[in-house]
Amino acid sequence: MSAPMEVDEPMETEVSESKWLVEKARGCIKSDAYTAKSLLITARTLFPQDLSIQFEAYCIEKAARNVKPSAALLLEMFKHFHEEAILWQELQLVTHALQSEYQDTSAEFLQELFESLPAEAQFDILLRCADHATDTFQKCKLKLLMIKKFPDAIMEHGVVLVESLLEAEKAGDKLGAVNHFRKLLVCEVLPIICATENMQLSAKQYSKWLQRAMEFYMVYLSQPNRRSETSPVSPTGPPDVLTQGSGMGVQDKDGMLANPWKNLHQLLILISERCDWVTKCIPSHERSFRDQWQHISGSHDKNEDFHSSTLRKPTFYATVLLFLRAVFKYACGIDPNQFASMSNATTSQQPAMVLLDDLESKKKSKRHKHKKRKYEAGELRDPGDSDGSDDSPQFPPATVCLNKSLGITQELVDSFQTAVDCWQFLTSHELFEKDLTWLLHRWKAEKWQWLTAFQIDKFIYRGEFGQCLRLLQDEHKSLAQIQPAEENPVMLKTLVQMTAAYFRLGQYSSACEMTLNAMWILPESTSEGGSQKRPPSPERQPHSSKHLRQLQLVPCTTSMVMPFFVQLLLLSYKKKTFHHGDTNDSALGHMLVLMQYDWPKEENLFFEVIKRIKKEGEFAYTIFFNYVVCADMLEEFAFLKTEEGGKIKLDLTATPQSSQRQRTITRGVSKGGKEDFKAAMERQMTRCGENVDQLLRKFLTTERDSLLQLLM
Repeated sequence: MSAPMEVDEPMETEVSESKWLVEKARGCIKSDAYTAKSLLITARTLFPQDLSIQFEAYCIEKAARNVKPSAALLLEMFKHFHEEAILWQELQLVTHALQSEYQDTSAEFLQELFESLPAEAQFDILLRCADHATDTFQKCKLKLLMIKKFPDAIMEHGVVLVESLLEAEKAGDKLGAVNHFRKLLVCEVLPIICATENMQLSAKQYSKWLQRAMEFYMVYLSQPNRRSETSPVSPTGPPDVLTQGSGMGVQDKDGMLANPWKNLHQLLILISERCDWVTKCIPSHERSFRDQWQHISGSHDKNEDFHSSTLRKPTFYATVLLFLRAVFKYACGIDPNQFASMSNATTSQQPAMVLLDDLESKKKSKRHKHKKRKYEAGELRDPGDSDGSDDSPQFPPATVCLNKSLGITQELVDSFQTAVDCWQFLTSHELFEKDLTWLLHRWKAEKWQWLTAFQIDKFIYRGEFGQCLRLLQDEHKSLAQIQPAEENPVMLKTLVQMTAAYFRLGQYSSACEMTLNAMWILPESTSEGGSQKRPPSPERQPHSSKHLRQLQLVPCTTSMVMPFFVQLLLLSYKKKTFHHGDTNDSALGHMLVLMQYDWPKEENLFFEVIKRIKKEGEFAYTIFFNYVVCADMLEEFAFLKTEEGGKIKLDLTATPQSSQRQRTITRGVSKGGKEDFKAAMERQMTRCGENVDQLLRKFLTTERDSLLQLLM
């Protein structure tokens, strides 16, 4: 008889037998699934505390896509083995499938499995998975999933979830307003919590949440495009939301947040309802900008109890929301390529627009002392915008001209007008102004270049050029620090508007200097032969008064900006020469050169200059033949030399040029004029076809010192 077999310890025997049964079941699964299941049922009965047997049984049912058996096994493991790592890995797969936007067969099965579990088990699994998660963002996403599926849990877990997200954002290393924590909070958590009644939260708490939501959407929408990422005035924070999908179901197919303005408006309505604010003063999101503004303004005028917070708060936030939306619409209209959320292949080819002032409108000598207080733009100054003197000059109200050929539509003009009205309304009330100032400071709005650009245009629109110039000087200083002026398209726009501000303040020398600085970075003309295509004529606003200043939005290009520079310089020399009685031949000569641009537009001014020359009896401009090529002007000066023209003494220092005679000088110059003068004029006539744009560019760069000196 053989020796008796040695007996292992009981525990080792159980492990060996359970492992044998699992391996045996695995071997049978492909050839005989029923045998495999029977072996595992036997193993589970013999060894109920062995997770490997339970998990193997679960895997077999899962592979066979048997939802209910798989769910039963997963639930049993969750109850008895919730500390095991392999179980948490499987639960992580389940919760990931619940959050995934992109479904495959495996994710669909896990979703069905989870839905077949009892509601109590679902809640416990989500809660424990959230508590077990080590990553804060994942923990918050699981809590969000939990309160979405179980609204009754919002009362207990909702506010805690908000605080967790805010703390995580605060603990982040210099996170800006656009980050995944804030995105989850604003786009998904707050709409759920604010829609829940009886949360017993203070209006102050809800207001803070609303402010954070407004900041997020505003910074998100206005994230700078690649071409402006180096700007020191770009919004703070990394543009991670645009470049990394979070998979939370809040993005459209292009990866952008869907309907941000609508979502923000709905959040305002929800919070107003929770705070018992008067919601009727909040206009419908679907209405036009002007209708929304009229709704807010009319609601304010009808309600006497405006100091009540139930009316004041919703009016304030509705106005701020409308203001931000209108400014953003205007900013997109004048330069869509500045924003990553708006830029595309079409907009990338569009130059930025610049608001040009009507340089020839007159100042008013005094402000009306008993003028009715209104909120319409141009009729009421912001607090602190003026020096308070009744004798300070004020420009007439303005209107922005339509120009459909340039894309300046009524909708774009309305967005600008609405933004101006909202700003004036907010700064005309002490409490509103205080709250607005605090909000903009908290949001670091001074770094929002698009908002600064609006403020500059607003000051131009309202004729507040001192305030305008201060902003422009700060902008110019910031831009000069980051890259060469010729590589920054914003610099040209800044210089253009600085010229207008200096001119309006009577600082003609500084206006001239800014113009000449801009010439160095103004792109070269691409036209051949004559001048470039001139700006299309603007359209006067319907029902606008002829006494309003007519402002134009034009592309910041050479063909659009050059006429403005010429007009500004001509007006500066005109004021110097005609209004101040300071007759200077060089100033008159410079005017002659400038008047060639878009001739005969300035023909009347030309004859004023000729009249002044005749009165003096002599005229000396030694660079005349370098720059004057207009045939009409040359004929007139040839005539001045004759008996009929007054025999004016002209010192023009003609520069000899060799070319054939192409046009006959008339009006008697050949009868009595000197032969050398006659020959010089005839030679000059051969230059009449020269490109005036290029000629003026050369004039403005070569004669810079003289141009500046004469306006000192």
